[in-house]
Amino acid sequence: MIDQAEECSETVYSKFRKLVITKAILPGTPISQTKLSQLLDTNVDCLNLAVKKLRMETLVTLNSNKEIMVREVGTKEIIDILDCRIALETKAIDLFTKSAPQARIDDLRNLMVPFEKGPQNAYVFQKIYRIFHELIVHNCGNDLLIKLFMQSKFWPSLELLGFTRPLIEILQEHLDIVSAIHNRDANKAADLMQQHLEQCKFSIL
Repeated sequence: MIDQAEECSETVYSKFRKLVITKAILPGTPISQTKLSQLLDTNVDCLNLAVKKLRMETLVTLNSNKEIMVREVGTKEIIDILDCRIALETKAIDLFTKSAPQARIDDLRNLMVPFEKGPQNAYVFQKIYRIFHELIVHNCGNDLLIKLFMQSKFWPSLELLGFTRPLIEILQEHLDIVSAIHNRDANKAADLMQQHLEQCKFSIL
């Protein structure tokens, strides 16, 4: 029974999370558990488990009437996150470029292959975007940097914001970053990473 409940809640969690990230449910709009249960075709128990997980991710909150709301993110919150990412990821990519095995560099390039004709699905590309950046950080070789990055829990806020620039621009920046890493040009890779994240900042100011 426990396994069934966990499987059910995981399915509901995935469906609910997609509605949140794709903005099918708008931030700040209250929605009752009954309505959400109907929307997700599930029972209250499974929904509650899924909501609990999404609350832990800070994607949703409960208002005073126990209605569920997608959390709203502010500009300052995003700017602070991007400033922290610039500090951590420019160092991470410097270390990665200097020491990562070729197989990990190939992994980065392969992530971009399905999008060579341009990203068509923002929801899918957002997942790949996160994997791309995490792969660099997780393989930089600095355990404390990796720990700080993971503990900061940047992604929920960024996912709630969504992309604020054309996907094709972001894709090209990723390809340029991979090229610099492939050439083992750590300075250029770090510069490109900083420019990439700075552009994200400028797009929301």
